[in-house]
Amino acid sequence: MTLTSVIVPCFNEEDNIALLVDRTNQAFSKHDINGEIVLVDDGSTDRTRQKIQEAIEANNNVKGVFHEINRGIVEGWRSGLEASEGAYVVTIDADLQYQPEDVPRLYKEVENSDWDLVQGWRRFSKENHVIRHILSVGLSIMLNLLFGMWLKDIKSGFILYKREVFRDIMNYKRDYLVFQHFITIAAHAKGYRITQIPVTFERRHAGESFITRPLSFSIKVLRDIPKALAEYRFGK
Repeated sequence: MTLTSVIVPCFNEEDNIALLVDRTNQAFSKHDINGEIVLVDDGSTDRTRQKIQEAIEANNNVKGVFHEINRGIVEGWRSGLEASEGAYVVTIDADLQYQPEDVPRLYKEVENSDWDLVQGWRRFSKENHVIRHILSVGLSIMLNLLFGMWLKDIKSGFILYKREVFRDIMNYKRDYLVFQHFITIAAHAKGYRITQIPVTFERRHAGESFITRPLSFSIKVLRDIPKALAEYRFGK
């Protein structure tokens, strides 16, 4: 049976690890998916490393990768990819805003199809931060227009890829501040086939988001746009 690897960058997520692993494994079992979970501790200063070790000891399908310093979500993906073995790779956040129960829905969309990746587009719950929602929608519209695309949620990081597609997308040339927002742009520019399905996006389960200032974070995306235009729009 085809193996699916769920890669989870973790920074100070001690109170989310156990529940994330439990819910993901329940989703694997319920839908008869052969899955592994790769937890990447990205230089956490709390007990995230300990909780990952506990998850490894309690589950034979959990792997751990440990960064000594914080290297960011994209480097977490890279390390997780190298440690993983799946023909399919899923990227998901550790905070349980994306629902592990939706992993099988992504899997079923790609299995036995011609899609190279499937992205979950976020349906924000009423409890989610209104400003963040507005900024996210606005940036998605802007990026779609600039790069000649039309996706419902271009910035969602909840994606299932064919393994070599993800590896190729991660092989970018520019020095981006927040490359995670240009994943589907890179995929589109490289000619990969993209589909989207709606997924629920909740408040984080526990802990604090690293995006404490949504406007400042959005400005980083704006600073990356000229680099992305050069690489993926005009330099194809």
